[in-house]
Amino acid sequence: MNHVLLGCVLIISVLIASVSSSIAPASSTIVCNVEITDLLQCLPAITGAHPPAPTRPCCKVMRRVNLPCLCRYKPQLAKFGANPVAAMAVPKKCGIKKTPRC
Repeated sequence: MNHVLLGCVLIISVLIASVSSSIAPASSTIVCNVEITDLLQCLPAITGAHPPAPTRPCCKVMRRVNLPCLCRYKPQLAKFGANPVAAMAVPKKCGIKKTPRC
């Protein structure tokens, strides 16, 4: 269950990141200890009906991100059209064993 919630929160962060980067491309924005553009590495793994596995760059970002911080974005999930099943699986697919309860 924890992986599910964390994955959903990841979706939100990535989508917020893409919106923020298009609004202010000249400045880097940090979300949960990583730059927004870094979170975009995981976008393919959480979108579409049959998304691919997360890439090594995505998993590298997932290992640096402040996972409890991502929990704050959970309430925003319903606003975005991503694949929640895929998003929930990202931390596990990246080999992250300890995830926070969101």
